[in-house]
Amino acid sequence: YDGYKQVHDAVQGRCLLTTAEHEYTRYGFRRLIQDKAVDILQPDVTWMGGLTEARRITAMASAYDILVIPHGSSVYSYHLQYAFTNCPVAELINLSPQADRITPYFGGLFLDEPLPKDGFIDLPDKPGFGVTLNREGLKRPYVRSADEVI
Repeated sequence: YDGYKQVHDAVQGRCLLTTAEHEYTRYGFRRLIQDKAVDILQPDVTWMGGLTEARRITAMASAYDILVIPHGSSVYSYHLQYAFTNCPVAELINLSPQADRITPYFGGLFLDEPLPKDGFIDLPDKPGFGVTLNREGLKRPYVRSADEVI
């Protein structure tokens, strides 16, 4: 963490320092935030404990005027952009082979994954993350016995 602070201080005024897609707990984020060692935090909601932990970190960062731009979490982070002013944009990882179109981040896993249009995302008015699991083609990687079925 001291290294981030040294780099941040060395480049201050010339560029913004961003990090933390591989930080997994609020305790590491707290250190980066309190030390003002970064300009932009990029937590990955799917790696760090979900939306609840992401909300805690985004709120902590807000108290120090630090921006949060979640790392490629798609539907799992879009709600942060709607809820927090210090979380102004979403990172979109373009997975189309030629980068000539916008494709769903999770492929065909969801029937209705929201995609950006004209630079904006509209979230559906549905429970949870607002997406529907595409059950077609899903199969267990192992056999499940009858007594395990609820």
